[in-house]
Amino acid sequence: MTRPIVADISAAALRHNVAVVREHAPRAQIMAAVKANAYGHAVTLCAPVLAEAGVDAFAVASLEEAEALHALRLERPICLLGGPFDADEVSVAAERAYLLVIHEQRQLQWLETHAGDAALRLFIKVDTGMHRLGFAPERLPALFAALQRYPRWEVLGLMSHLARSDTPDDPFNRQQAGVFADAIAHVGHATAGQHSLANSGGVLALPFTHQHWVRPGLMLYGLSPFAGRRGSEIGLQPVLSWRSAVVAIRELGPGDWLGYGAAWQAPAHCRVGVVAAGYGDGYPRHLGCGAPVTVAGQTTCTLARVSMDMLFVDLTAVEADIGAPVVLMGAGGPPLESLAAELGTISYEMSCRMQMRVPRRLVS
Repeated sequence: MTRPIVADISAAALRHNVAVVREHAPRAQIMAAVKANAYGHAVTLCAPVLAEAGVDAFAVASLEEAEALHALRLERPICLLGGPFDADEVSVAAERAYLLVIHEQRQLQWLETHAGDAALRLFIKVDTGMHRLGFAPERLPALFAALQRYPRWEVLGLMSHLARSDTPDDPFNRQQAGVFADAIAHVGHATAGQHSLANSGGVLALPFTHQHWVRPGLMLYGLSPFAGRRGSEIGLQPVLSWRSAVVAIRELGPGDWLGYGAAWQAPAHCRVGVVAAGYGDGYPRHLGCGAPVTVAGQTTCTLARVSMDMLFVDLTAVEADIGAPVVLMGAGGPPLESLAAELGTISYEMSCRMQMRVPRRLVS
């Protein structure tokens, strides 16, 4: 690796954040969400640390993600949150003993056709008001009556998803929890009682949503699920530190233009650093002028437009030379939550958009 850009992934922060989950939900089992390449942090690095830290299972979004995780041989159940996406996936899922979340009738038809005699472990997803995936609660009695035809299929429990856990005071959270509780009351006797509702926001702020399983995702990576709050403010530690270095320095005079489109003009003499990072790496183009960045431990800001492989930083008041370390975001630099707020987006997107060409490196 010669290009000086890397994403450092802190094993200590991952372990700390798992402990925070345990503190908030001491009686629940932890199903760690590692979908989307562990929210951009690299599943091959994060999942082994999470397993060592004691998570009880993993959750992914697709069979492809499950297979990549299975190859790590971590001896933890792997749950496909979207279930099978076509009939051909059923036999693989049955062979691997993946936990399947079933949310529509078509998936059940695939199971009946391709795995009617297989030993399967299922969650049934219930739509409690988010209206994204899941069976309507009134359909559950007929559904469970049909499931009785397959004695080798074990329904572990019901599963649903909170729509507004990022705003814990919203009454919709209790409304969803109430619908979920009613569903359990009607069909819970036909399951193993391993129900699941809480995501990161639920784990941290909605204890009434804790069931047998909690499904933290964002908080495991040290990021806050709550608008206007950073992970560090709620006891979490950032796992990611996205780093690069200054590769060139330019001295600009008053009126000189900088970068593509001559979009920024120096108001006075200034010193500009060129950093090996750009939108081709996933650094947002719209953070190209005025976004905070840390250079050699000093806070400064970006200038002009972000290009595919490079961006500019203001070094006028910064003691730094070529080779000076740069923290683009995360531990040691600007928090992802703050940069996401500047862009009008969420920290989930900030970490997931980091491209695969940025090497990930596990640090202690």
